[in-house]
Amino acid sequence: MESFDVAVVGAGPAGSTAARFAALGGARTVLIDRREELGHPVQCGEFLPTPAELKDLFDCDSVIDETFRIPPETVLRETHGMICVSPFGREYRFPLEGYCVSRRAFDKALALSAEAAGAELRHPCGVTRVRDDVVSLAGGGELRAKVIVGADGPLSTVARSTGFSVEREMFRMITGSASGEFSDEIRLYFGQVAPGGYAWVFPRRTDANVGLGITRIPRGRTLGGLLDRFLRRERVAPATERTQWWVPIGPPPLSAVRGRAIFAGDSANLVMATNGGGIPTAMISGRDAGVAAAEHTRDGRPLWHYDELWRSHLLVPLARGHRIKRLGDRVVGRDRWLSLGMRYIGSAGLDEMMRLRWPRRLGGAG
Repeated sequence: MESFDVAVVGAGPAGSTAARFAALGGARTVLIDRREELGHPVQCGEFLPTPAELKDLFDCDSVIDETFRIPPETVLRETHGMICVSPFGREYRFPLEGYCVSRRAFDKALALSAEAAGAELRHPCGVTRVRDDVVSLAGGGELRAKVIVGADGPLSTVARSTGFSVEREMFRMITGSASGEFSDEIRLYFGQVAPGGYAWVFPRRTDANVGLGITRIPRGRTLGGLLDRFLRRERVAPATERTQWWVPIGPPPLSAVRGRAIFAGDSANLVMATNGGGIPTAMISGRDAGVAAAEHTRDGRPLWHYDELWRSHLLVPLARGHRIKRLGDRVVGRDRWLSLGMRYIGSAGLDEMMRLRWPRRLGGAG
């Protein structure tokens, strides 16, 4: 049976980043993904903030500098603002610098970076079960690893196998591509257009990533039907290349370590609750997982050091963002209340909420 220091399951942003840093730390690393093509199907809005914007959210500048590298060839459009649209059409603008990327290109680039650092990439190669240090592969075969990184999403096979579970609220998401010309601002829409969640239009070169996310599908509706209704209302072309998936929204866990398994990104519930963003936190937690895994196999450092790392970099803003979302949940189901709340806090307050801060008009300290 093959043996590795570190086995990373899932070659998304969390897994590829974990594999890169584990390999850079001297660990013999294998990166496993079940998909035929990395980055496809696209299960994402494909928006990323700039590193400077990310540093405004999380107090770990040096980690962001070494981790959050956006390959320029994956960028489809630079964006320069956000518009939040209330249930009755009122628009609230604020500056936000970022990029709309191609996840098909972005995920491949991150996996190639892991390979360049020395990790071995295997795909398509599914994982069916993890038992202690043994990883069972789809189609037969097994391998051993001293550390297993679960970066395989909110329905993680590694988590299910090891008994790792966290409190979480799952959002149903649908995304697609819509042709047309769009401004360089990203747009979020709130209210019954996406009950309990939001819809979006993120501009790319010649089209847009469009979609919506909700907690529950209303009786008699479908995700696809809700997306069609939204696009018709906004006079946007019908969406093609549709994909449905889940995004976990919930508080960050007390610990992301379970035996010899550690969890990063969506599998650990490390998502920004007020805006649904998960790629930056996936990459930061992936970096921390790779560093901790390499130190464990190289120096014998306890795996719980991973908890120290990600908690120091992510915990406070993510926990605060979840508390803000819980407050917002009281009004998101009522369009009139939601519209009044958005008007009360205004563009500045919405900007603060998207940045995981309490709006000052609600007594927040920023």
